[in-house]
This record gives sequence, structure tokens and C-alpha cells, in this order.
Amino acid sequence: MEKHGGTMNENSIDFSISVNPYTPKWKEALFKRCEEISNRYTYIEWIEERFRQKFGWDTVVTAGATEAFSIIGRMIQGRKVIIPCPSYGEYERVSGMDIVKIPPRDSRIDLDSTFEIAMALSKVHRTVIFLGNPNNPTGEYFRVEKDVESLADKGILFVLDEAFIDFVEEEKRWKIDHPNVIIVRTFTKSYGMPGIRVGYVKNKNMMSFFESNRLPWAIGSCGYAFIEFLLKDDERFLKESIKMIRQEAVRFKEIGIQTDANFGMLKVGNANEAQKILDGIGIHVRNCESFGLPEWIRVAVRKKEENDRLFDAIKRVIK
Repeated sequence: MEKHGGTMNENSIDFSISVNPYTPKWKEALFKRCEEISNRYTYIEWIEERFRQKFGWDTVVTAGATEAFSIIGRMIQGRKVIIPCPSYGEYERVSGMDIVKIPPRDSRIDLDSTFEIAMALSKVHRTVIFLGNPNNPTGEYFRVEKDVESLADKGILFVLDEAFIDFVEEEKRWKIDHPNVIIVRTFTKSYGMPGIRVGYVKNKNMMSFFESNRLPWAIGSCGYAFIEFLLKDDERFLKESIKMIRQEAVRFKEIGIQTDANFGMLKVGNANEAQKILDGIGIHVRNCESFGLPEWIRVAVRKKEENDRLFDAIKRVIK
């Protein structure tokens, strides 16, 4: 299985994983609650109605975005799958063999070609497009609501991965409610706890398929407790922490990175070599070779003092 970042070196600042560097004040209470309920089964149905009151009656809770993608992989068997590159590796892993990968244009995904090819293929194939918005690894957010709605009206299925949507400025975001659009979201990146697997899908016509195909007890006691605290918090933590992250994201222009999310890419010539050099000084970054971009690294937006260290290292090491 492809690795998606992370390091075992606890003395290194990990810029390879794109998670919120802050965590909620209720984190300690969360794990205490997790311990309290760890001796019994926790059925997601016990709390899902409360969850839907907050996030919509068309939602189904999953064990992070990864379980959602695995279920979608079973749903789309027999379809022609279109993946614009670079994109998150899980799209390809769950999609089977009938995949059309659209090459990038100047290291960014080429949506014009993606939509054009999808239209052509949809005349003879049942077609699905995976679209990360914002895109991983570039951090770019696409205002393509009209294109998505138009293609969905023609029968093309969209899997719209909004795993990092919480980091995008609210005035840039767009919404869509369409039977041919499956929205996938996750919480634990934006709440700084990726080890807790909680996410959800939105599509009112496909709820029963997701409910019948998700694993029993997949979110576990910690995931169940996380939802309890999430609902009580009512996004207070997000409003406080995302504001600080967006302020820091603007500073990344100093090293040539512009992003709509909480991470972005930097061209370094040889990503393998750059990663090794930065590891040697306690800065761990994501090598983008697995995305088909061997000259690029991906770095996350962290706290100011950590970002200062990254900027200094990049300016000294990367020529």
C-alpha cells in the first residue's frame, strides 16, 4: 500500500502530513471518554441521527475518507474511471483496472482535458470522475461548480473529495446537491487527530448503499467519542484554529508556495535528495514522486515558529 506521509522520528517537525497543527482543548477529555466506553461495542447508529441534524440528513458516517473510498470502489465496478493527475493515490487503488489518468499540465491537474475526455467517453461508457477539491498535492481549489453540475446532468458520476475543505476560505467554497455527485469529507485532518478515523459521505440517493457496506464498529470507541465532542464543540475550535492557519498560509509565498488549503508544493529539482537533506536537519517533507512529480515536495502549513524553521531550511538548503 502507498504511504501517504508521516515519520517515526519524533524529534523531527513533520511537514509531510497535512493536518491541523493545533488540537482542541477537549482532546484530553475525549481520550478519557474513549477509555470509558472502550469496554463495549459502539454502534454508529446510536449517534448518527444527532450527527445528521448538524451535517445534513443526506450524510452517512464512515471510518474516515478511506472507508468511504473503499465503498465507492465497490459501487463503481464496471465504470470507466477518470483521474486527473496529480491526485490522491487512494482514488486509483480502489478503482480497479479500467482507469484513464489525465496527465498534468505544468504540474497542475488539467480539468479542461479531464472534462472533455469524460464527455467523449460517457457516450459509450458509464463514467466516473474523481476530483479532489482542494487538490492533493497542489492545494489548489477549483471553482468548477457549473462544469460539475453540467456533466452530472449528463449522467457522469463525480466523487468530490473535500477532505481539506475546512482549510479553504469560506467565501471561495461552493456547494452542490446532485444525485450524481458523491461528496466525501473527513474531520480528523482539520481537528489535528488523523489517528482517529471519522468522516462522512453526502448523497441522499446512495445512503442505503453506504450504510449496508460500511464495516460494523469501524470508527471504534475513540471515533464515537470524537463525534460526541464534535457535536458539542459546534465548530468553535475550527473557527479559532483555521484563522491562524490561513494567516500562515499567506506567508508561504515567501518560499514560492501559493495555496488555497493548508499545504502546497515546491519545486526542488530532486525531491529524494531534498527530502534526505531536510530530514538531516529535523524537517520532514513529503516527496511527491508517488504523485508522478519527482522534482517536487509537498509541505504543510504548521505553527508560526515551525514554519519559520521550514523557511530558513528551504532558503539554506534548496538551491
